[in-house]
Amino acid sequence: MASLADSRRTWQQLSPAARLLVANGLAFNLGFYMMMPFLAQHLGGTLGMAGWAAGLVMGMRVFSQQGLFLLGGTLGDRIGYRPAIIGGCLVRSAGFALLGWAEHLPLLLLAAFLTGFAGALFTPCAQAYLAAECRDVTQRQQAFALHNLASEAGMLLGPLAGMLLTGVSYGLTGMVSGGVFLLLTVLQWRVLPGEPPRAQRGKDSIWQQWRTLLQNRAFLRFTALASCYSLLFHQLYLAVPAFIHSQPHATWLLGSVFTVTAAIGVCMQLAATRLVQQRLGLATGMGLGLALMGSSYLLLAWLASWPALAVLGMAVLFSLGSILCYPLFSAHLPHYAGQQPLGGYYGFHASSGGCVALLANVGIGAVLGEAGSTPPPALWYGLAAAGLLAGALLYRQLRQERTAQG
Repeated sequence: MASLADSRRTWQQLSPAARLLVANGLAFNLGFYMMMPFLAQHLGGTLGMAGWAAGLVMGMRVFSQQGLFLLGGTLGDRIGYRPAIIGGCLVRSAGFALLGWAEHLPLLLLAAFLTGFAGALFTPCAQAYLAAECRDVTQRQQAFALHNLASEAGMLLGPLAGMLLTGVSYGLTGMVSGGVFLLLTVLQWRVLPGEPPRAQRGKDSIWQQWRTLLQNRAFLRFTALASCYSLLFHQLYLAVPAFIHSQPHATWLLGSVFTVTAAIGVCMQLAATRLVQQRLGLATGMGLGLALMGSSYLLLAWLASWPALAVLGMAVLFSLGSILCYPLFSAHLPHYAGQQPLGGYYGFHASSGGCVALLANVGIGAVLGEAGSTPPPALWYGLAAAGLLAGALLYRQLRQERTAQG
């Protein structure tokens, strides 16, 4: 009951624009996870595409989003966050509808590019808008915690809706998902104000803005360490499924991982944020969060003889770490931007995480070996070491920054 009261109080203190941006997190993930978990099966099964072609379509979506976050955020600094968010929602609406309808590779690649570029456009701009709408650091942490809660709820509900719709046809799933983003387009157009009052518009050229950003060493260190989150998170899609598929009669565990992580995010996110604000502090919250996420993979090595216990325990510990640190990354980022436009900073931060995850996945994929083989224990120890090291270094950086500020 206290958590519900805190949620209501936090929600009521937000501006109407911030409330819409928080609610967007639910709708964005609802529409996204309605389609994406079933895309590979649709391409390879329903359409009968070769593995390389299906991989190309999925790779196009990831590249056009992760690789263009910086450009999308910088464009938002130029044209305004509201037009960028509206445009991104409209483009994704068309992209998802086309992704469900198309049957030939050129159209599928176009649809994948549109859905990815749309995310690159509205995600950093929505984060920048939400940060600018908050009056102080405390409210910013609470707002991003609510946004993460809403996103987790969308991640929980999206696959359930997608399972029902895809059972009829993937084309229907695409139309419904596209309709969600079309509705979001209308909502942003009608409700979202023209520009947040605290937003800084880009006045320098794009190259000058990027040069200033790349000269911000404290921000670059923060981004590099925070990118460990993406490395650890994306193993839920690569290394963890490989472990599950190597165990007999354990395929049901894969769905349970995402259900557990989303449920913990929905039920405990605000309590975790309150713990950070009242007891742990920013540095401990981020450092401990990354350390817990990394350490969670040790359970897959230590409890390999009991795969269900290992995977579910890992999911719980991983989620507890995630809800501690993830909202803090977005909430703290304006500290490094100062009076500079926020969109480019959020875009660079997101692109860096995507690039780190991509490069790491290439190496981890090679370590995993053939399909069905058991991942080596050294992999889990390596992931744990990455989380512990990044958490410790991030803790040290934030403590030093706090000391320097007096």
